[in-house]
Amino acid sequence: SKRERERKRERDAGSKASRIMSCSYSSKRAAGIFLLRNNEKKKTMMMMKMMRDFEASASSPTLTKSHRRRFYSSPAKNESASSSSSSLQHHFEKELPVDFEKKGTGGRSSYSGITAAVFGSTGFLGRYVVNHLAKNGSRVLVPTRCSENHRQHLKPMGDLGQIVQFDYSMRDDEAIKYAVERANVVINMVGREWETRNFSFEDVHRDFPRRLAEACKESSSVKRLIHVSALGADVNAKSKYYRTKAEGDEEVRRIFPRATIVKPAKLIGVEDRFLNVFAEHASKFPFVPLTGLGESKHQPVSVDDVAIAISQMPYDEETVGKEYVLAGEKTFTMEELAKLTVDAGRFRSARVAYIPKFVYKLLSAPHEFLLNRVPFPLPTPKGLTRSFVDAQDADYVKKPNELGFKELGMTPAKMDGITIDYLRSYRSGGYLTNPLAKKENFHEEARVPLR
Repeated sequence: SKRERERKRERDAGSKASRIMSCSYSSKRAAGIFLLRNNEKKKTMMMMKMMRDFEASASSPTLTKSHRRRFYSSPAKNESASSSSSSLQHHFEKELPVDFEKKGTGGRSSYSGITAAVFGSTGFLGRYVVNHLAKNGSRVLVPTRCSENHRQHLKPMGDLGQIVQFDYSMRDDEAIKYAVERANVVINMVGREWETRNFSFEDVHRDFPRRLAEACKESSSVKRLIHVSALGADVNAKSKYYRTKAEGDEEVRRIFPRATIVKPAKLIGVEDRFLNVFAEHASKFPFVPLTGLGESKHQPVSVDDVAIAISQMPYDEETVGKEYVLAGEKTFTMEELAKLTVDAGRFRSARVAYIPKFVYKLLSAPHEFLLNRVPFPLPTPKGLTRSFVDAQDADYVKKPNELGFKELGMTPAKMDGITIDYLRSYRSGGYLTNPLAKKENFHEEARVPLR
């Protein structure tokens, strides 16, 4: 019967193993080499079968989980393997997704299969991207040019050893290659809102993306490059900031066509330089200055939503070589945003003041002159640069035919709740409710305990 045949096969296998164990060392070694070569032959045949199955399934360009697991657990790397099997393996590895080495159940203590080199990680958007990457179990390489005190907050975002920090210079090609060659995903978020004596807009927005794209092209390990630009980037833009952003985008596309370009709208969050500027002006001055008539239109978006979208792009092969404009659902003018900030911070005496553009440029000229001359740092020129003034002549709104959050399967958060959440720190009365704060004697009534 079938059961008897199986038992006989087991007895024969056991007797063969016992005969091998009773032989001399040379016989055991010869038997082991024979078994190893036989196993290698089976692995090669299995790879060829998997390759035929993969080529036959033209409708599914990516590998299934079972194929990834079988291929990764059985690499044919023995010296006795034939040249045909090695070429098959090389061709097969090109088709593997970026996370084919994924290990664990997912989460902070697992490995997502992604080793990301994040340039610009200490910036406003960068710290949120590092947080979401590390939270998903990715290894994050953090090249920075700042001191340890300015980057130490990134370490606890990942598990032990998952966040690797080192120094680099954006003018040092060898330092850039050092980070790129150790990653399979590269994310560039380096940007500057004003020029200084050491770095111009061309250096930061055009030359560095070109160097980074060339390093990614030369590296055999990099599979994805995500370049963060800005909504409104145009080679014909009046503002030098947006003009150099567009030039950098063109350089990245030319050198690395598979790159994904991300153009976020004005980012809002706890550390932003947008609504916080309005709130600081309203708390220090009796008015909030606006350039011109404040008619420039914007679609502010939460920085956390943009960070989540960027951290999920490496897993989605549909985003390769495409451009995404990440903007909020609602459109505001600069005047509406200034009034919204005044209402959220409850600045009773603050009003919106409309300042002509030539006055703004006269006020910003001395500061910009010193920024490009003195060898020591100056206070941050928030909203007081010629590039910022020139940018107020255009609208920054997402076009209907552009890709955005919808194509990524996301819905951006509403701006109203996010604004109140961090702008309330500017309120003189603390965290009080609206009906109580509108009364003239709300400070006295706040001391009365609630029943």
